[in-house]
Amino acid sequence: MLYRILQSHGGTLPDDVRVTFANTGKEMPQTLDFVRDCGERWGVEILWLEYAHHDEPKQRWRRVTYDTASRQGEPFKAMVDFKQYLPNPVTRFCTQELKINAIHRWAGTVGMGDADRVIGFRADEPRRLARIRAREEKGGDPWWVAAPMVEAGITKADVMAFWGAQNFDLRLPNVGGVTPYGNCDMCFLKSAAQISGMMRDRPELATWWIEAEAEARASKPSGALFRQDRPSYAALFRAVQDQDAFDFGDADELNDCFCGEPS
Repeated sequence: MLYRILQSHGGTLPDDVRVTFANTGKEMPQTLDFVRDCGERWGVEILWLEYAHHDEPKQRWRRVTYDTASRQGEPFKAMVDFKQYLPNPVTRFCTQELKINAIHRWAGTVGMGDADRVIGFRADEPRRLARIRAREEKGGDPWWVAAPMVEAGITKADVMAFWGAQNFDLRLPNVGGVTPYGNCDMCFLKSAAQISGMMRDRPELATWWIEAEAEARASKPSGALFRQDRPSYAALFRAVQDQDAFDFGDADELNDCFCGEPS
């Protein structure tokens, strides 16, 4: 999407357009490298933002760079420490606070609080845009959202073909068009099978999630675990270590990992 917007403006963005990336601290290193590479190779400034706790809600953001961006989940932990309960599939405030609000709060400080938001939804995922439009109609979204790839009819196959023709890419495993390690590494919206697979391949990634649940926050219902409908991250990890497996059937796939989209 960014490449096509650049091309439609002769390779240079208009002065009133800003490109932002909200870092949660739980993205894979390859994701951070990819964002940096897009900016450097295409000659576009990408503003790196993070959640940072502050007594004044409007100040709950900070600007970082590729070099100073958090890599150990610090923004995510700061948000959870303030909330004193964990996000879950029903109350998915992590996306809202770590990404949407961080960007919106920054925008407010530079006089762009009422600017339109451009997001990379594709034409073959209409439900995502429909949810956004429903929120707009209820007045629940701070910006109007433009979805140029939907209007252009761009599908997953088009996106994969585009990157296949480039000289750089997101260097994460792609399984049938799905990137298991995309967004937060072991996001609770990912299936138990995906998370178990990552625990087998990269067991060190499980530590942050296990420790977050071990703090046993319970100020809100179901606030001590990321999900109540399956075992904890510690139990999943033990099962992987014991070469066991959990099978939750289709119910485990009800929540797509759509970071950047409000809950």
